[in-house]
Amino acid sequence: MGLSETMERAQRLLERRSVRDFELFGMASDTIRAESRQKEADFLTRSRESGISIRVIVDGGMGFSYGRDVDDDLIDAAVTSARYQFKDDRNHFPGRYGEYPSLHADDREIEALDPDACIDRAITLELSARDADPRVENIRKASFARSLSEVHILNSHGIRAAFNVSAVSSSLMVTLRQDGDVQSGYDFDFSHDLAAFDVKRVGRTAVERAASLLGARQIRTSRIPVLFDRTSTAEILEFMADAFLGENVIKGKSALKDKLGRTCFSQSITITDDPLDPRAAEICPFDGEGVPSRRNELVRGGVLESFLYDSYWARRAGTVTTGNSVRGGYRSWPALGTRHLCLEAGPEPIAGVLETLPVTMKVTDIMGMHTANPITGELSVGINGILLEKGVGAYPVREAALSGNIYEMLSRVLAVGDDPRGFGHVCCPSLLIDAVDISSQ
Repeated sequence: MGLSETMERAQRLLERRSVRDFELFGMASDTIRAESRQKEADFLTRSRESGISIRVIVDGGMGFSYGRDVDDDLIDAAVTSARYQFKDDRNHFPGRYGEYPSLHADDREIEALDPDACIDRAITLELSARDADPRVENIRKASFARSLSEVHILNSHGIRAAFNVSAVSSSLMVTLRQDGDVQSGYDFDFSHDLAAFDVKRVGRTAVERAASLLGARQIRTSRIPVLFDRTSTAEILEFMADAFLGENVIKGKSALKDKLGRTCFSQSITITDDPLDPRAAEICPFDGEGVPSRRNELVRGGVLESFLYDSYWARRAGTVTTGNSVRGGYRSWPALGTRHLCLEAGPEPIAGVLETLPVTMKVTDIMGMHTANPITGELSVGINGILLEKGVGAYPVREAALSGNIYEMLSRVLAVGDDPRGFGHVCCPSLLIDAVDISSQ
């Protein structure tokens, strides 16, 4: 039985049991992952999975159950779960909000990739790294994957939607050795378009990142401008994501609470949450509750414009959903979350500004971002990078520490790069910040 038929059967069983307030979510996936080691296949796995989850509301209680197939026992589990849950009159399923945007993320060339084709690309990835630099010592997890997924959702309030997504991804970790110094580099890429995906670029970039740190030395404690490359900017953006969630605002766990309509960042900062972006990993015309997806503008010219909500937290806040219900699969309850956080690129390259600065610390790697305070934004993290003099690399830096407050830093932006890159769940350019405290660890 296909996923569509399973959903239809579940709906009939619910209606036969006179369950009037329900939601069905179905997901099927087919994933092939290959890894290369020593120029030959080292690992290959293929997984196929399909399942359905059921949510029901009974007297204000929300019940949940899931399984690979649907029968009366699965319905009973959801109904029984609802009876023993906390009663909340704000529990509800959204109705139809309008038409779904037209999106395409189903590449037939990706669908045609078989295990042998995935192995070939994993080997190509490893070879691209080995050929990029004779100092390559070791390569770990030269990985290539292709995935196909199918998502369905329907509820008792008129929502009915489905979407197919295909994607390829690749990642590689490499170490280089020179005169007893060993440095590592990593890169990753992701796309819904096979023709635009270049595994060789992933290998070369990982090697370049490692090579740039060979001969690294420590730096004296100083307060200088910092250039976050795209990878480190992505880590900052991911760290900030929870501050835009309405749930955290209501609970007092957001640094942006009570700042709506105020200038919180530099005027050069514009941030959106855009699941319609073709670079988004979770591109979809609807969210985890079937609400139409949309581009939400969070910050415009440094001014905080809005927060993000799913249907429950929107009702708690006295507003409407922004289409930000997310799911980790059919086994998971939907939850409020960002979908594709984007920092808007600047109008021109940062190089011109860097040339005017005597010294700049370019950060290429942040260690310990998870230790930063998500509510206040305070952080003290390890970094690697390159010391620039008038925009030109002077020498690589290791074992340095960066400290400060992320939100305060983002109010002192000197320039936003014109070089955006997608990282699956975020998209961002490089970012140049005025004086930041850098010290030797």
